[in-house]
Amino acid sequence: MSGEVCMKVLAKQCGTSLQMIEQHYSYVVPKMFTRELSGVKVRKSKPKKATRSPAALAKSHARLTKQFNEWVLEYKKRGCI
Repeated sequence: MSGEVCMKVLAKQCGTSLQMIEQHYSYVVPKMFTRELSGVKVRKSKPKKATRSPAALAKSHARLTKQFNEWVLEYKKRGCI
C-alpha cells in the first residue's frame, strides 16, 4: 500500500465527504495517479546548450552588467537602496 492515498484522507483534504468521493470517483484507482497526486513537480531535463564562444560570453556579460547598473540607478532614484 506504499504510495496509495486513503480515501478518507483524500475526502478530508478536498473538504468533502467520503460518500461523495466513493460515489463520484470509485472507478479511479489512486495508484494510477500517485505521481500527479503527490504534489511533487517533475522537471524535464533541458538539452545542453552548445558551448558559447568567449566573445559571446563577454557580450552577454556586458549586457547583463549594463542592465544591472540601470536597475541600481532606478532603485536609488526610488529610494529603495
